[in-house]
Amino acid sequence: MATMQAVVLKKAYEIAVEEVPKPSELGSGEVLLKVEQTAICGTDLGPYSGKLELEDDVRIGHEFLGTITDVGPGVNLFDAGDRVVVSCVVNCGHCYLCRKNQPGKCMGVMIFGLGLTFGNLDGGQAEYVIVPNADLCCRKLPEGGAGTDEDYLFVGDIMATGYESVRAAFEPGDTVAVVGAGPVGLCAAMSAVALGARQVVVIDRVAERLKEAESYGAITVNPDETDPVDAVLDLTDWRGADVVVDAAGHSSALNLAFRLPRAGGSLSVPAVYVDETLDLPWGEIWLKGIRLVASGAMNIPRYMDETLALIAAGKLNPARMISHRMPMSQAAEAYRLFYERQATKIILDPTR
Repeated sequence: MATMQAVVLKKAYEIAVEEVPKPSELGSGEVLLKVEQTAICGTDLGPYSGKLELEDDVRIGHEFLGTITDVGPGVNLFDAGDRVVVSCVVNCGHCYLCRKNQPGKCMGVMIFGLGLTFGNLDGGQAEYVIVPNADLCCRKLPEGGAGTDEDYLFVGDIMATGYESVRAAFEPGDTVAVVGAGPVGLCAAMSAVALGARQVVVIDRVAERLKEAESYGAITVNPDETDPVDAVLDLTDWRGADVVVDAAGHSSALNLAFRLPRAGGSLSVPAVYVDETLDLPWGEIWLKGIRLVASGAMNIPRYMDETLALIAAGKLNPARMISHRMPMSQAAEAYRLFYERQATKIILDPTR
């Protein structure tokens, strides 16, 4: 039996790279992908820290791209040899919500590397992975253009997530405020600039993150130095932001985010909230008529083509966020660095 290397979550805080069976038999709609690049995502830290409980020994990871080596029956859009990026979200394509163009809300939604609860798909931090419903969740990498593999890698998750969090509530000329300048927040800020925001305000306490956001053209605010609400009001003639994005994912950030929109403005929440019960300023929300967009699983397949095109055109370049490039054999150390916020974004090479 052929084997391969894969990153396995043994239990909370314990990552191993193990020899596992290489996938071989393909069902209808499936392709076998040789993984060439994969990344650690903030969502992976949920199971890593035990905040999101999974069964033991799950093959983890859901940001990856590579080359198709084998194609199962019923695949119409791809052939062996095609290089593709894969959506972390796998949808069925025919349920009510898929027909409403909301693939992230699919009634049978699956996510790679998140265990039985999310479809029991093996993760992409491995040498090979089977991709189901390939015609729906794979996209060919553009040929030529300004993008690199490292840019396109993020289209399957954080780039499309940050893009949707802005685009779902955005009009050109809007002021956009982003709370939290982790990878998704930076992708949201980058997207707002590319979409034609009048101004983009990024709020975070980490100097390196704020410096990165400034390089996109964003105005940055450190809440330890300046009141973010006052800063946003000063920049908008005391109206507030048209669109606010909570990319931080904790109660203090969400409560701040609710104070930033103008009357009739929007709050988009791509940040992950699982079991939290939060106290919210509901009177202010009601009086201002704030539109709340609580994302849940993002509609990644819906926005992959747009983000790929913007990367190819040089308007988005998420690879600039990468702080570490490491062999997959060092996955345990990579997870530690990422969890301890010593890294902005880590790429793993399955060949090393």
